[in-house]
Amino acid sequence: MIGATASAAQRIVMVHEEPRHRLVHDTPDLRVLDVQIQPGDTTLYHTHDSPITYVTIGTSSTDQMALGGAWNNIEPSNKPPGRIGAVRAVQSYAEQPFTHRVTNVGQTLFRLIAIPSRRPGSKTATAPSPTLPGVMVSENRWFRHAILAVVGNQASREYVAHAPTVLVMIHSGRVIVERGDGWITSLEAAGQSTVISEGERYRIRNGIEKNSDIAIVEVR
Repeated sequence: MIGATASAAQRIVMVHEEPRHRLVHDTPDLRVLDVQIQPGDTTLYHTHDSPITYVTIGTSSTDQMALGGAWNNIEPSNKPPGRIGAVRAVQSYAEQPFTHRVTNVGQTLFRLIAIPSRRPGSKTATAPSPTLPGVMVSENRWFRHAILAVVGNQASREYVAHAPTVLVMIHSGRVIVERGDGWITSLEAAGQSTVISEGERYRIRNGIEKNSDIAIVEVR
């Protein structure tokens, strides 16, 4: 059994093939992964070879080991680090692929919605682009991030996706995404997501009284 465990730990897969990185959407422009690591669990070694952005859904203390390296010996924190709804991007994987494994040393579920880009990116981090819905959080040559707060029982105006865009539900609720072709997608649980194609028109409607926050990630 020990030998089998050691063998599994050394197995290397691509990030979208790692079992705790569940593939939710797979398009020519991007992938969406639902990353869930339970307390005490450890991923396989997995390789990142493209820029990636993360939306935080559940926080916990984690440690990582780069291939050929050692654990960082991170201790659990009484208050898990990070903030639900926080969005961050790692651009360096585009220049230098990185292989590591991650373990949850805390007491709560560690969960991210990860979006690796499959697009070439813009030439500069601040290339002119139409404004995103909501409040802009950050931008770089690969991604633009915003948070849209939708008031209870209200709807946003209609938007046009100027690049492939992922909408991520930050907290549980009921948000209806109405598309220009009449197709409707309902997001009800934290971490649920949908992909809007480039050029597609859409509107976001809140189906309950409680306000809802949506993370918007544009893949450039």
